[in-house]
Parts: sequence; C-alpha cells; structure tokens
Amino acid sequence: MPGEHAHSRRTVILAAFLIAAALAAAGALALRLSGGDSVVLTNQSRYTEGVAGTWQRVNPLFANANEVDADLSQLVFSGLVRIAGDGQVLGDLAELPAVTDEGRTYTFKLRSNLQWHDGAAVTSRDLLFTVRTLTDGDFTGDRLLAEGWRGAELEVPDERTFVVHLRQASAPFLARSATVGILPEHLLGAIPVRELSDATFNANPIGTGPYKVEALDSREARLVAYDRYHLGRPGVQRLTLRFFSDDASATRALQGGDLDGVFVRTSPAQGQLSDLNSVKDTVTSQLQRSSQLLLYLNTGNTLFRDQRVRQAISFGIGREAIVQKNFVGAATPSSSPIAPGTWAYTEEYDAVSQDISRARVLLAEAGWVQSPSTGILTKEGQEFRFTIRVDNDPVRFAIANELSAQLNTLGIRAAVSSTTFTVLHLDYLVPRRYEAALAVWDQGADPDPYFGWHSSQMGTAGLNLANFEDPVADELISKGRTTNDLETRKDSYRQFQEIWQDLVPGVVIAYPHSVYSFPDNLKNVMSGVLFASSLRFADVQEWRR
Repeated sequence: MPGEHAHSRRTVILAAFLIAAALAAAGALALRLSGGDSVVLTNQSRYTEGVAGTWQRVNPLFANANEVDADLSQLVFSGLVRIAGDGQVLGDLAELPAVTDEGRTYTFKLRSNLQWHDGAAVTSRDLLFTVRTLTDGDFTGDRLLAEGWRGAELEVPDERTFVVHLRQASAPFLARSATVGILPEHLLGAIPVRELSDATFNANPIGTGPYKVEALDSREARLVAYDRYHLGRPGVQRLTLRFFSDDASATRALQGGDLDGVFVRTSPAQGQLSDLNSVKDTVTSQLQRSSQLLLYLNTGNTLFRDQRVRQAISFGIGREAIVQKNFVGAATPSSSPIAPGTWAYTEEYDAVSQDISRARVLLAEAGWVQSPSTGILTKEGQEFRFTIRVDNDPVRFAIANELSAQLNTLGIRAAVSSTTFTVLHLDYLVPRRYEAALAVWDQGADPDPYFGWHSSQMGTAGLNLANFEDPVADELISKGRTTNDLETRKDSYRQFQEIWQDLVPGVVIAYPHSVYSFPDNLKNVMSGVLFASSLRFADVQEWRR
C-alpha cells in the first residue's frame, strides 16, 4: 500500500509539473504575441476611473453636448485622423491623406481589413454617410461639427477611398473636421436624421475604436478591449468609467479604494489637489489644456488704443502669482496666443515675467501721469479707470479681482463686475459693449487664430471681440490657414506670436490644467497638451498595467 501512495504522489507531482510547464509556455507565447513589450494581455488587466457626470448619448455626433459622452465616444469610435499630444495630425482609420489642387482636395485611403465591433466591414460609404448626416439640415447636434465640411464635394470611387473637395484651402480642416468619429451606415442608414438623437444605437453603440461597450447603465460603463483594433489591441483588457455627481464624490471613492483613477476636468482647489496627492500608489498628473485665460482689452475704447498701454498692462501682470494663488499651481503661465507645448509654439515670444518698471515707463511714454494726491494715473484730465467684466465662475472672479489689485500698483483703477456667462456673452462681448473682460478662449487642436483675431471677424457677427485690426497680422493668419506645409505654417505663427508681443491685442494670462490621478503601475498614460478632456484616451491602446 505504501508503494501505491508513493506512486500516486509522484503522479500528482508530475501532473502539476506538466501543467506548470504548459502554463509557462503559454505565457511565453502570449508575451511574444503582445509585441515583446513584456506585458501579458489577460483578463486581469483592468482599470476603473471615476468621472463627474453621466452618459446621455454615446455617439460622436452628439458628444460635444456632454463630456462623459465625449469620453465614451473617444473609446468606442474612431475618426479618419487623430491628434497627437503636440497638436500634429496622425492617421487613424485612414493614413494621412494626399492633398492636391492647391490644398483644396483631400484623398483618404482607409486601412485594409477594418471592421466594426459587430464584424461588418468598414467602407468609404460609412464616411460619406457620417458627413452627410452632420451636414443635413435636420441634424439636431452641434452645428459647428459641420463647419469645415460645408460646401465640400464628396466622392467614394471605391470601398476604401474617400475624396473631399473643399471650396477653398483650409489647413485646419484635418484637425478640426476630419477627427470626428465615424458612424456605421449599415446600422443607422435607415433612421431619419432628425430621429438619430433618440436612436437606441446611442445606448448600444457599435464603433471601430479600441473598446467595445459590454454594459452601460446609470452607474457605470463597462468596456472590453477590441481585439481587432487597427492601432493594436489595448493593453488594458477591461476599462470601466464610473459616474459620480461631482469631482469630490469621485475623489472620496478613490481614497476609499473603490476606483483606480479619477479625472478632474476643472481647475482643482487646494484641498482637492492635496486629497488626490495623498492617495497611496497613485500618480497625480497635470495635463495642460489648450484653452487660454485671456483679458480682452477693447481696442475700440480710447483707453486701450495705444499699444504701449496694452503692453504696460501685460508687463504689469504677475502671471506666476496668479497661477500659484488661484490655480494652486495647476496652470501654465503664458502671454502667448499659441498654446505652450504645441507644434506651433515659440517660447522666445512668450514673455511671462512681471516687469513693473517697464510697465510704468510705457505708461509714462503714452502720456499717463500719476496724481500725487490720489495715486491714480491721469491724462488730459481723465483718470485711468475701467471695468473688468467676468462671469460668475468663482476662479475667474477671483482672478479678475487679483488683476484689479495688481493693476492698482500701476495707478490703474479696475473695478470688477460679474454676471452670468450668457449675459456676459450676449450683452457685453458680442456687441463689444465692454472696456475689459476676462474670459476663456479655446483655440482647439489647430493653432489657426483666424476666428479670434483676423480683422474680417470684427463686428457682431465675428469673434474678434477685441476689435483688433492689423494688416500684417491678417496676412500671417491667412497664410498659416491656407497652406498645408507645416514649416510654412510654423513660420507664420512664429511671426504672429512676435507681433502679438508688440501689439498686445489681448493679454493672455495662463493655460489651466486638468488633473489626472491614476495607478503608479499604469504605464504610457498621455502626456502633452489636452485639447479636449476625452483626448486623455487618445492613445489608450498603449496603456499597460
């Protein structure tokens, strides 16, 4: 009997050895199949992130209305092209297009063997369907999505080719228009455009992105990696977005161990940043956004017609102090109209340091003299007084008051008046009935400043809210937006930044950050400029844990 037990024991040990060897071999095979990046892709690779808000329609044509929808659309859908962290355009469903006809014709070629999440083939008809949908008169989504496509002639010469003939050359077309997520015609083609916003598809989306929707409810969205994703199978097998009423609730869930990460879209308060930094085994990263905090100076007002006055105000502002006090360091101080960290930015023309002495010299040269009795600057009997208009956002309101205090040291008296954003926009900015205004301008992924600063956009129909007009600046802006040569565009925007520092059509203060907390063992999370919150997932297929 003892011999039988010993034999049985040896059999069990041998079997265990063979099983272990088989598992090791399988692991080695999986390691090789994963591209040799020392990561085995298994169902144990998971990540759960908390976000404020909830989903409404997981559809890229409606995502602009809801940031959680935008997050999910980024994960589930793909565009013709995509945006790199410095704003350059990269291929996505298609390689970068051939551009001909002096920048008016774009020929896209889809990658081979593309499939929707349901296994259907992706064709150029899907591209045509998507563009025709968002340009349809019955489309109920964001009309700005169609802006770059209006008047374009579209061709689909074969299953993989999509040709776009624009009315005029537009270098921003790729970054601003061709990045929109593509929809499947075979699932949505029979639905009237006006009914698309209520389609059941929006709760059961089928895309071509890195993740497929496994389950979607009021609490969370559970996603699973798409094995056939054209940019490579994601390294995190299961990704969950969990919904919270606000950032504070999500932060508490992270502290309690219920989440792996949290994304905070708005500028954090000191306590919130401290809470995130205190969570063990996490990294708290700050992602600079492309939106700029800008003090508009109405150049149509007599106070601000002299560029020396505008220069003085820019030099008199302590941007670093504002960033530390009002953004708890979560912003990039800058005076440049081109976002730092982007391909078009030139650091040489970004004067950040406060220079009170120079500001006073410039004001004196412009004829402003400080009253010995009041300390207020005066010129020809007029005191230097104006009002800074701002919305009710508490951070911007506090910054407006900080600007008022800093300008006070120069002898300039700036009152602060806050109101709702709608009133600020419609009653003051659009009709140009303001002296100065603190607001946010988002340039987006392409640096083209045409809408904000070209003289053709003056007047109530345009967005040149400062009434800025300069023929050289106009020429540089026009050149930068009509050529597809990157080096030519870089040179145009370099010169535009140089002119900006001289003419100071507006006073850029800082580029705020979003805060992202995630596990310290989650690798390859995005770096660079965050052109939209959802673009933190731009290279999610590269994440490894």
